[in-house]
Amino acid sequence: MKSKNSVFHIIFGIMLFFFIAVVVFLASKCKTKSLADAEYDKTAPFIEGWHTADGTELDENALRKINSVSKDEEISIYNTLPSDSSDADSLFFRAKNVFYSVYIDGEPVYTPEFGESVFYTNSTGTRWNSIDITPEHLGKEIEIRVRAAYTNARCGVDDFRIGRSGGVILNLLKEKLVSFITCILLLFVGLLLSIADIPINMRSQKNHELLFLGLFSICVSVWCLAELHIIEFFFDDSRLVQMVSCYSLMLIPFALILYLNAAIGFKNKAVVPVLCGLCTLGFVASWTLHFLKIKDIHETLTFSHVNVVIASVLLVYSVVKSTVKKIKKDGARIYQILRTIGLCSIAVAAIVDMVRFYSGHTSDSAMFVRIGMLIFTVCYGSSSLENTINAVKLGAQAEFASRLAYQDGLTGIGNRTAFEERLAKLDSEKGDNSIGIVMFDVNDLKYVNDNLGHPIGDSMIKAAAEIISASFGNDEEECFRIGGDEFAVVMCGSNIKERYEEGMLNFNELTMQHNSSPNIKFRVSIAHGFFIYDSECGLERVQDAYKKADEKMYETKREMKLRQSSPEEYYKGRLKAVNN
Repeated sequence: MKSKNSVFHIIFGIMLFFFIAVVVFLASKCKTKSLADAEYDKTAPFIEGWHTADGTELDENALRKINSVSKDEEISIYNTLPSDSSDADSLFFRAKNVFYSVYIDGEPVYTPEFGESVFYTNSTGTRWNSIDITPEHLGKEIEIRVRAAYTNARCGVDDFRIGRSGGVILNLLKEKLVSFITCILLLFVGLLLSIADIPINMRSQKNHELLFLGLFSICVSVWCLAELHIIEFFFDDSRLVQMVSCYSLMLIPFALILYLNAAIGFKNKAVVPVLCGLCTLGFVASWTLHFLKIKDIHETLTFSHVNVVIASVLLVYSVVKSTVKKIKKDGARIYQILRTIGLCSIAVAAIVDMVRFYSGHTSDSAMFVRIGMLIFTVCYGSSSLENTINAVKLGAQAEFASRLAYQDGLTGIGNRTAFEERLAKLDSEKGDNSIGIVMFDVNDLKYVNDNLGHPIGDSMIKAAAEIISASFGNDEEECFRIGGDEFAVVMCGSNIKERYEEGMLNFNELTMQHNSSPNIKFRVSIAHGFFIYDSECGLERVQDAYKKADEKMYETKREMKLRQSSPEEYYKGRLKAVNN
């Protein structure tokens, strides 16, 4: 069977290779343009010809940076619409951090509406615009009145094109498709890691490494999604998208520090409080200035950038130090090397994107972070998962050992330790509740062990445990084997006497059924005693009730010895049949 399966494995591998080869071959032969490319070819750039009212020409860079004027000062930029556009054409452009209105031949044709809230920034965020061009607009002057929201941030308009706006949108989606999928993948991984942390840490306080790694991934993926500026195609509130971008950036260094502390730990105990304190201080300062209308959270991004750089430097230092230490101690391991590469990638990528941001590269502020984060999640996530799996294995072993400490190995019910702890717990929580205790003792066990053998004796104990458990096995009743031939049942709740009587009816019936079965190798004879602990019993402790039940059990045992035949008489003539 094994060799046949190996053949199937090889066949499947060949089929898979053939499928991949066919896909690659056909893809390389495809020369036609995609729908996105075909529609984008029907648009034309509309960058040249823009100028101010005094005739100053504006190139693409000047259009992107019109914040050289003072805040809230409105300026107008002009151009002439082409005279050969079709009825289906539109003027498409992107506006960033500016308020604006569009006029054609002096008539207003477009003024976007923006949501208002105390939580929003002073800016409009990044907004894509599509303005229909009708035949009467052809060849006429277009004016865009622009008012910058900031003097110290990139404000402006760009990506002017005339044609089918759907083609421009499809092309932008195509360009950002890989980045978008990467962000969604990071978000999915983050959610998966966060959820995986729940069952691992449900029963005891363990390492929350996976949780903080997941939260870090979620924060980065949300920030990267917002910085892609394609959500605006599907969600009109550009101000909300900008707020999400700023807020998620605040959370990134905090989550990273908590993750590093859980994954590696810091010898200096002040590291986490100091760095988390800086993140908290930046958060409080940003929102305080925001609500006081001094500077909004977009204008105080420097606080977040500083914390990101500090956390990134700490990340590189911590992982390199930890890896070198482990290599010296245990030798080089591939997962340690991959982890170091992943962590260094995200740290370097974050610093590079910070430099790009302050250098004016704002088209994609999170490009390198996405790449670094993807490497980081794959490399270091595998290492974290390995450590967690090992922890789960140790936890499962400890749980199994703990279960054995409270479980009787032969019968599977609770042992004496579990019984005594149960009584102690009931004694501390008893209040006015009634507690019933039933004691059992299996007769003839010594005789059976000595004359029929210990395997038969073990079978007798198992049979007794099954009868007792079947008779007293409700939700409020617990069965224990507290000695070689001794059992106990603890009953809690209401109607204890009635439940005891019902249980004994079942007990006697099951015992009779066993002893009346043909070809039995041993008889089941079990003495029992019962006592109820309540406010009227006159006892102070539940343990005293256990002793009372034990005394009644021995009284029953003496009476049974007088009533029933001795084991010598019962097994006389059966020893040979049983042994055979």
